[in-house]
Order: sequence, then structure tokens, then C-alpha cells
Amino acid sequence: MPVERKRFSSCPIERTLAVLSGRWKAAVVWNLFSGSKRYSDLLRLASGISERVLTQVLHELEDDGVVRKTDGHWCLTELGSDLMIAMNGLWAWGLHHASALPQR
Repeated sequence: MPVERKRFSSCPIERTLAVLSGRWKAAVVWNLFSGSKRYSDLLRLASGISERVLTQVLHELEDDGVVRKTDGHWCLTELGSDLMIAMNGLWAWGLHHASALPQR
């Protein structure tokens, strides 16, 4: 059965959120900003993620052109590195408004 591909909206914000959507994608990308990591390192850094889910997340990010595997390490592509600007803004907003947001 063929895998259904994401359909990206014409809205740039929705396209960005589609790439990062899901419980673990942002955490994996965030952990790769400091440099390439082995699978086992990502598993440890994303505390609570299962091996199956990490594998799925990495493959989805790879399909979207955000990460690649090189010599046994996962790293960000140029496209993935460019997400740092957006994610730093989201991080700052979340930090600034943490007390007003519900705990989940």
C-alpha cells in the first residue's frame, strides 16, 4: 500500500507547522541544532520516546528534507538548520508565556 504524502498548505506558517507537527519532531530537530547525533543519543535526549516512534520521526523528517543520515549519525540538512530561527522564536514565546499556558 503506498504511503500517503503530506499535502502542504499555501500558508508558510502551516507548511512549517506541518513539518514539525507531532509529539517528537520539534524535540529531535532541537537536539540536532547542537550537532549530529547517533540514533542512541537521540533516543536518550528525547526522554520517553520509543525506538519505533523515533525511527518513524527520523524517516518523516528525512522525507521532508530536514535531516539526513551520514556515517551512522543523524544531522540537519541546510533546510533543517534554517528551522533554528523559527524554533528560537517559538521557544522564546513559550518561555515568556509559560505561566499563562496550561500544563500538558
